[in-house]
Amino acid sequence: MLLSCFPAPAARAQSTGDPLVLAFYYTWFDNNTWTYDKLSDLPAEPYVSSDRGVMGRHIAQAQAAGIDAFVVAWYGPNGNQTESNLAALLEEAAARNFKIAILFESDSPFLGGDLTGAMSHALSVHANQPAYLRADGKPVIFFWRNSIYGLGTWQNVRAAVDPGYSSLWINEGVDTSFLAVFDGHYLYSNTWNPPNDLTYTNQKFATRVAAATQSFGSGKLWVATVMSGYNDVRVRPGAGFATDRAGGGYYQQAWSAAIASKPNWIVITSFNEWPEGTYIEPSAAYGDQYIGLTAAGSGQLKSG
Repeated sequence: MLLSCFPAPAARAQSTGDPLVLAFYYTWFDNNTWTYDKLSDLPAEPYVSSDRGVMGRHIAQAQAAGIDAFVVAWYGPNGNQTESNLAALLEEAAARNFKIAILFESDSPFLGGDLTGAMSHALSVHANQPAYLRADGKPVIFFWRNSIYGLGTWQNVRAAVDPGYSSLWINEGVDTSFLAVFDGHYLYSNTWNPPNDLTYTNQKFATRVAAATQSFGSGKLWVATVMSGYNDVRVRPGAGFATDRAGGGYYQQAWSAAIASKPNWIVITSFNEWPEGTYIEPSAAYGDQYIGLTAAGSGQLKSG
């Protein structure tokens, strides 16, 4: 049975002390995406990402799962559909008391190396929308692969667009030295090949973030990651790998390990990253099982 329509909760201001649950979200799918030669599973209802009805359905499913915001992959302001789809999502979220944040794709082919211009646009245009996710009044921006640029580059970008640190920038990867410039840290993926101990990995990075707080003299956010599994063997033949979902058991283990690390927030990889098989969106194979499992994990986090 698939979830369809849910009442939206009342909007309220968020703080960095709130145990938020976020989920990465992608807006570049169309009818040509949904084929088993590239994907191991398909959505219960195949869709085009630009369809506002689909956006509304996904927001309702996320709310039913206890998710507070989508962190939406963004390629920059020029020449790509993630810009127009982000703007539409912000409007649809505002109508439903839901929140949206940006996942800044540092390796975007549409940036042309202009990180400063793109970040200025993100902060002045999108982050000023009513539905944009803020914590302690500051807009939240996650980054993907920011480590392809050096720390000095990001210092220059931040000095140009946000010298007063009036937004929250969340660094991705295994290098926590970027916390000299960034305000928080997360791992996009912690489902590795060969497998790792999720409890150990979460605690390791939680400890590193705590150490950075001491080193840099300001509070740094630890954002723990949960994943339902992984499977990219059809999009990366010969190089991909799969981590079995174990009937939902792997996802439950991921939630327990994340919560044990006492994070500020948890981020789900992902709501709908279908080519890498990390989705929790209702699917042909699993129905809405992972919406229910997410609601349970979210409830556990938020109950303290």
